[in-house]
Amino acid sequence: MKKTILLITLACCCFLLQKASAQFEYVYPKNHSTNEFPNTHLILRNGEAIDAQSVTDDKVELTGSKSGKVSAKAVLSTDGKTVCITPAAAFAYTETVSVKVNYGLRTVSGKIIKGTSFDFSIRREMTDQEKNQLQEYLDTHDDDGNLINDPNQQSTYVPAPQVSARSTALPFILIFTNNNPAPGRIFFNRNSGTTPQTSAEIGYGIMESNGDSVFNQTSSGDGINFHVNYNGYLTALRQINGIDTGIIVLDSSYNELEEVHCANGLEPSQHEQLFFPDGTKWFSIYDWVSMNLSGNGGGDATPVNICWIQELDANGNVIFIWRSDQYFTVTDAAPDILLTINATTYDPWHLNSMYLDNDGNMIASFRNMDRVVKINTTNGTIMWQWGGLGSTFNEFVTTNDPNGGFSHEHHVHRIENGHILMFDNGNLQDPVNNLNNKSQPKEYILDEVNHTANCVWYYTHPQVNGFNMFTKNQGSAIRLPNGNTIIGYGLPNKQGLPNGAEIDVNKNIVWEFRFKDSTQYSYRVYKTEWNPVTGIANIKKGVQNLEVFPNPNNGMVQIKTEIPSASNITYTVLNTLGQVVFTRTENYHFQSSPATLDLTGLRKGFYILKVSAGDVKMAGNVMIQ
Repeated sequence: MKKTILLITLACCCFLLQKASAQFEYVYPKNHSTNEFPNTHLILRNGEAIDAQSVTDDKVELTGSKSGKVSAKAVLSTDGKTVCITPAAAFAYTETVSVKVNYGLRTVSGKIIKGTSFDFSIRREMTDQEKNQLQEYLDTHDDDGNLINDPNQQSTYVPAPQVSARSTALPFILIFTNNNPAPGRIFFNRNSGTTPQTSAEIGYGIMESNGDSVFNQTSSGDGINFHVNYNGYLTALRQINGIDTGIIVLDSSYNELEEVHCANGLEPSQHEQLFFPDGTKWFSIYDWVSMNLSGNGGGDATPVNICWIQELDANGNVIFIWRSDQYFTVTDAAPDILLTINATTYDPWHLNSMYLDNDGNMIASFRNMDRVVKINTTNGTIMWQWGGLGSTFNEFVTTNDPNGGFSHEHHVHRIENGHILMFDNGNLQDPVNNLNNKSQPKEYILDEVNHTANCVWYYTHPQVNGFNMFTKNQGSAIRLPNGNTIIGYGLPNKQGLPNGAEIDVNKNIVWEFRFKDSTQYSYRVYKTEWNPVTGIANIKKGVQNLEVFPNPNNGMVQIKTEIPSASNITYTVLNTLGQVVFTRTENYHFQSSPATLDLTGLRKGFYILKVSAGDVKMAGNVMIQ
């Protein structure tokens, strides 16, 4: 009997210990991290759903070495898993902040999460001299570090091909080819090129393949990366006096709904903004921090561009942060990204594209390292690194690439067949004479287990009056639903080269355009079969209860909604290209059992779910694994 009681007691103790054994899988800032912002937000995530009743302000204690005790507000993110902590006041420059997370947070399953403690340091404030030095650099260089109005750049004008160029309804556009391209409208922005800056009128717009205007907006700064985002809204970068300040969001009538900003005192860069139907938003961010690079051949106070990836939930809470300086060193830069004792700034990494992959992790491209990496969005660790021609580190073997690898790449993303598509700028194909370089879209089969990258497709534009199609920075490549590929050539190295082209499956040019002002360019060129519809911002208040479970799933999905007055309901599933891959309409009964959608016929990956019933519209995400 005593033995039985002892065994029961031991079992209970083990059970209680197990209930109290939960830990955090992700904490930000990282322990002992440096160069944090004064208004840093803190993030705690266990991985399981958190009991909202356990999230109280007293769970976290903040103490600054200069500020003393700092109160903070703790809230549970809309994802139900992440605790977001916002300090009541900014921390002081150069202080160290100690964090104590008290015992008592618990999961919905009843597990008590162990407390923890960590510290981080706030950066020093730049001196006036450093601020002026950085501002002078930003005023005289474009986003990729090219000197504005440098007479050595784009000095050769390439005459237009000897074909009939059609002047269009848009007075700044020339269409050279329009031969049965894929359906869709072209989304572009119009930037003033680096040499010379002759264009006072720039902006962004939408055109038909024949050049007719659908929408055109002139602007002194807005419009870079103008396109239809994943949530169905139009988004673009806002710039004021050349400084990136926020992302503007437009509805289908081109009305500006809002300007979205990052958190932690940061602002988005032009390169990538991913806005999803559930309200989550991802940003690429540039952050210049003064660093001592004297040990690496630089100065003792050189502004360095730190690349951030930041995710916000539907309420604007920060739920994920990743920083390049915590995983790379300045010596990881490609050989042409030079650091000297007299360098006024240094940009060794240069994040230029992000893609939320099928497994929910992030594929990110770093131009100035010639490197593509996959980042675990659960804990921030790097899952793999794929290096190009100038990369100092590479875990992959690249085969059948016509150049032996990529260099200074842009717009790296997965396409519908599961392959990786990128725009390879090709800067290091011949670093001595860039007249030999060719910019090419390339498609690879990436084996993430055996670490191989097999190039299965690429395209080389024919020479234009004896010059290769080469663009040293920016560019895009998008595979269209009919198999065609639309290419944005960024900022061509020579004036007069095409700004964008569409090729068919046989690599024939079926559409091509150029800005009349040969110094203008578009950061990317998008083509979308865009049918404007009422978006998420127009969902009626009080009827937004949409549950998708399990999520992730194996293709069998339960959908629960609460819509008081509706007779029919339509479920629509779209892939990341915006194509409808599933739709079903059925009778709707309020408070009926959840609907079951059989999506097992779809490939693994990320999908957008839209639900409509009368004038009620809702949207969410579906992850099939």
